[in-house]
Amino acid sequence: MAFGRALRPVTFLAALLALGVVTGVACSRLDRRRQAADEDRSPIYLPQAKYLRPMSVGYENVLADILWFRTISYFGKHYRQDRTYPWLAHMCDLVTDLDPKAQHVYQFAGVILPWEANQAKEGIRILEKGVREFPNSWLLRYHLGFNYYFFEDDYDKAIENLKIAAQLPGAHPAMAELVAVLAAHRYGPETTLKFLSELRGNVYSDEVRDVVGQQMKEARLAIRLEHIDTAVKRYRERSGRIPPSVETLVEAGLLAEVPEDPFGGTWEIDPKTGKVRSSTGQEPSRLHQSRVRERVLRGESVRDQ
Repeated sequence: MAFGRALRPVTFLAALLALGVVTGVACSRLDRRRQAADEDRSPIYLPQAKYLRPMSVGYENVLADILWFRTISYFGKHYRQDRTYPWLAHMCDLVTDLDPKAQHVYQFAGVILPWEANQAKEGIRILEKGVREFPNSWLLRYHLGFNYYFFEDDYDKAIENLKIAAQLPGAHPAMAELVAVLAAHRYGPETTLKFLSELRGNVYSDEVRDVVGQQMKEARLAIRLEHIDTAVKRYRERSGRIPPSVETLVEAGLLAEVPEDPFGGTWEIDPKTGKVRSSTGQEPSRLHQSRVRERVLRGESVRDQ
């Protein structure tokens, strides 16, 4: 037994030496291949995890840490020089294959690959891998949902992931607002109201629940504004005039009654434009496009000026 205990430090040192040799060979292979064949974009400079794992003699996490340090160094070097990263996604993949619980690597890949390396699909793929390992991470779900919206224009997957994020313990209250705004843009206020009602019953945080309640009021406001706007248009078609008040629409039979303002105000109709608003000044949250996202959807890099 004493002899076995004495061998443990030797075995550990031998494992570290093996890891150092494997990593050193792999890294120098990376440098040689990159310098000799810049046009080669296939990720063959590092072996796959299934080949590295036997050589790590049980110290996969140590090897993952060494390769992660190399990944950060690789990123930093190229960020300062040419800002091209042909091997970055593969390096993040390899680290997370060796250490699937390296949550920081999924977060790094989910931000850097789409925003800096112009590799949104790779970033999404690694985030998908991350949420399988960390199903209770609202942050990974947030990054995944946002990337689906911003880079892929996929509202359904964006809403799905943001909805899951909002329901997880510790979720930031802003998740609920993002869900509401995207759902309203994708489905309209009535479907959004049903969507939020279901969400409110499945969140852990009182703070998030309050935000959902606020968004439900905004959805009700949007629904009622739409109904009144429709009645105003019909009134103008009939009379050629803008109605002076919502009560006039009730008297004309275009509304059954004056709808209640969810925020406690009264309805006002602009006498010049006919636009309906709440006296509280409250308006439904709306989705605003950014110039950066417009470039992305045209297939341009987020770094393009």
